[in-house]
Amino acid sequence: MSSARRSARLSTTHRMTQMQRAQCNLCRKLELLTEELEPIEAALQEFIATFNGPLPAEVAAALNEMFNLDDGEAEVMDSTLIGMAGEGIDDLLEAAVHEVV
Repeated sequence: MSSARRSARLSTTHRMTQMQRAQCNLCRKLELLTEELEPIEAALQEFIATFNGPLPAEVAAALNEMFNLDDGEAEVMDSTLIGMAGEGIDDLLEAAVHEVV
């Protein structure tokens, strides 16, 4: 006789990897799944598709306000710091642009 105990309920469930369980749990908590039987991949693709378009104007305005993105003083400070960095700043800016792209 095997020392491992087997539950009939657990033996009928499909085995999932940790990543699949985490995705399922996240989708359930974000209420992306309307049914438990809906494929997670479809829900994830639908969620990702929400980020493909441009941000609505009110969202962009809120982000600008929260993070002071349109702050003229911050831009002056940035340009001053760039001037203080000297010649090496061009290399840093080029590296930063390549990392973003």
